Amino acid sequence: MIQHALLTAADLTETELSAAVLDGELYRVGEGFRPIDLPLDAAARAASLREILVHARVAAGPTAAWIWGAGDDPGTPYPVIVPRDSSVAHPSGVGSFLVTTRVMRLTPGEIIPLGGVPVTSALRTAMDLLCDEAWDYSPGVIDELVRLAGADVATLAAELRARSRLVGRGRALARLQVLVTR
Repeated sequence: MIQHALLTAADLTETELSAAVLDGELYRVGEGFRPIDLPLDAAARAASLREILVHARVAAGPTAAWIWGAGDDPGTPYPVIVPRDSSVAHPSGVGSFLVTTRVMRLTPGEIIPLGGVPVTSALRTAMDLLCDEAWDYSPGVIDELVRLAGADVATLAAELRARSRLVGRGRALARLQVLVTR
């Protein structure tokens, strides 16, 4: 049985997968394909990136927001984090050209397994997006991530304030203020 009902080029040729999409049997999700009778959820989105989320890579930023269902586009190359305390000697390897890698400190609670792959928690994803200078700020994405985390904007602000060494923290707090005042 295929895990998480996801097909890749390891299961069928690209031609067969494309034909199945044209025939209305499959739809594309991330780096894989899923039968049309199965709904798309966070576990399926995460599983679609299983082949590239290797070597301690954790889906982050817009990719994590997409996995959580808060964003529309996973962003390519896929942004990933390799935890600073990881035992991986070098974070390159399989699928290296498909990802942009940052080495950062993540707490165990900030890494959630979904679909067999590690993803930053919804709250950590919101923090990373708010801090990212290049991210096209969308309050709706942040609102949804905070909701999925079972938190509120005040909790997110407190988390940001507690991380004095987080790059982009000032930008994140300024962006977060927009959420509070709208």
